[in-house]
Amino acid sequence: MSPKPIFFLLFLMATLTAGSLSAQNFYRERIPRVYSLHIAAGPGSIYADNGGPYRNFEFPISAAVTVAAAKKLNHRINLRASMGFQHVNSNVEHFSDRAFEWGEENKAYAFQGNAFYLDIMPEFYFIPFETHIMRSRFNGYAGVGLGFLAVPGEQAVASNNQNNVVINKTTPTSLYVPLRIGGTMAFGNNWDIGFEASLLTALSDELDGNAGSNKTNDMLMQGQFFVKRYLSPFPLWKKWFSK
Repeated sequence: MSPKPIFFLLFLMATLTAGSLSAQNFYRERIPRVYSLHIAAGPGSIYADNGGPYRNFEFPISAAVTVAAAKKLNHRINLRASMGFQHVNSNVEHFSDRAFEWGEENKAYAFQGNAFYLDIMPEFYFIPFETHIMRSRFNGYAGVGLGFLAVPGEQAVASNNQNNVVINKTTPTSLYVPLRIGGTMAFGNNWDIGFEASLLTALSDELDGNAGSNKTNDMLMQGQFFVKRYLSPFPLWKKWFSK
């Protein structure tokens, strides 16, 4: 047999194999990816009794990081579980004149700590979609849920009697209601990028060691950029191979 037929047969086999793998991959990509992973980071602050003059934007801003996993329940709703971290602290300079006044009531004039939070929340998409490959390029969502947070840290209470400051190490905890709204942009078949604004409203006014100095409970405020990945329903080692 001459070399030409052999080369032709090898080329034909390679083409058929590539076509079969391509068809398998196309079939796999059309299978709905109902699970997704969401990683976000951005600036955050806390609205607290001793946080700062919020009307003048003189309040501390720190980093906030959130990791979330979600499952698509239907064409409009995801069920999402989120966990994260945010550094929180007060504007010490602004409240130094009121330190002893608050100290008489055993209220902290300053605090710092790290907030750790965990919550579950349904996401309601503005534009419904059946599967990840049928979603619109731009979309938005909003959600409300319930969570638990803990803020291990230090609280400073001024004492008139001893003319000094007492530093208390404490870990206040609370249930909270997460309120989130975000916008997404599809980036390929399996990725989204976007921005999310969050308000984590605590069911307590004790996170900063100062209760009752304003009319609302303490709450975390966040603005985060995120990346979202729609997870493959197949194990990694089976992704490019038939069963």
